[in-house]
Amino acid sequence: MGGAQQAVTGQEWYVLRGEMKYGPYEYKSLITMIQTGELYDYNFVWAPHLENWTLVGELQEFSKDRLCRLIETKDHLAGAFTERKHPRVDLVVPVYAHNDHSFFDGETQSVSENGALVLLNDPLLLPEQKVLIHFRESEKNPVSFNVLAEIVRKNFSKQRLNVKSGLHYAVRFLQVQDHGKNQLTKWSRGGVAKGETL
Repeated sequence: MGGAQQAVTGQEWYVLRGEMKYGPYEYKSLITMIQTGELYDYNFVWAPHLENWTLVGELQEFSKDRLCRLIETKDHLAGAFTERKHPRVDLVVPVYAHNDHSFFDGETQSVSENGALVLLNDPLLLPEQKVLIHFRESEKNPVSFNVLAEIVRKNFSKQRLNVKSGLHYAVRFLQVQDHGKNQLTKWSRGGVAKGETL
């Protein structure tokens, strides 16, 4: 495994933007570009081990699981990752969302006190766009609440809510209702809100 990993991460990578090719880049640089919003799951990349230009979202080298393993193992590439300011937990909660034009549904995949990864039933949202997200009442969410959020990143996904969908969106919370802040804190801190003790 180590030899195969070194072969992939040691290669030169190229990015396709329109008809222009950019590179070569190191694997570590592409990880940084994904985090800063310069490279998305729907962008095409190529490296010598690939037969064709391939979507970032289709490559195992950039899968969520692979990147999580690199962070956890403190691999030499771990320095390419931005340190999270708030803990994030995997959590599925149904949501509704609105962007001043359309109303759509979806669900969270993970949440923190300042943002979330959300699978939304609309593939046309763009980074920097604002969206109102309604966290619906459910088994995991006793009281519904609203959040004004900004799209930070959109990710290609093979999981689909219906034929019009297929994208995960990373969002940053701009405004959260007070009882929503408490609920987000409880989720991300294992059931304890600010000011409470275990």
